[in-house]
Amino acid sequence: MRTPAAALAVTLAVAVPLSAQAKSRTVEHVKIVGDSAIASWEYTQGNILTFVNIVATLNNINDNGQKTEDAFISLAISQSEIDTGNVLITGVAYTTDFDFHVDHDLKMATLHAQDAIFQNDNDFTFFNVNIDLNWNATADATEQHSHDQVREPGLKINSQFKGEFRDAQASGSIFGNNIQFTPVPSNSGQLQHNKFGSVTITSGKP
Repeated sequence: MRTPAAALAVTLAVAVPLSAQAKSRTVEHVKIVGDSAIASWEYTQGNILTFVNIVATLNNINDNGQKTEDAFISLAISQSEIDTGNVLITGVAYTTDFDFHVDHDLKMATLHAQDAIFQNDNDFTFFNVNIDLNWNATADATEQHSHDQVREPGLKINSQFKGEFRDAQASGSIFGNNIQFTPVPSNSGQLQHNKFGSVTITSGKP
């Protein structure tokens, strides 16, 4: 399984100088390095079908020397009755307040978050969700590399991507509204380490 990551990161390429005729130019360097963990559940308990999907991403961004962090959890949950198709719960929770650690060789990861606010679109109510999950690798790591160039009048972009991916299974607790939404290990999952970098040169004449 290879998922384009919620999360991307970096090895910067070297841009080709602009022609001497250019009267002005702007050079932008962007570097992103980060980790992501993904997991999905689909299971039945009695007459209830449950689907859960979670993405956790922590990226460090360097944009022309300005360092920022892009971190988030996105959680989707849906429950419905099998015999009638009646939807009981459907919605999402999103938070930037969490504790996330990924092993350097993608063998394991941990995720902890408290009081993420879930919006139930089925009846327009809200409830808090607590998340305590562990990922363990189930396959060897694979890598993906790409190098792209864009050259147009007044614009040159060099970008590189390097990603490492490892299938994994998640287990633990996603609990809210007095419901344990992950009583079984995930059906699928993945751990990622991504690097992305780009150099963008724009030029123009006064």
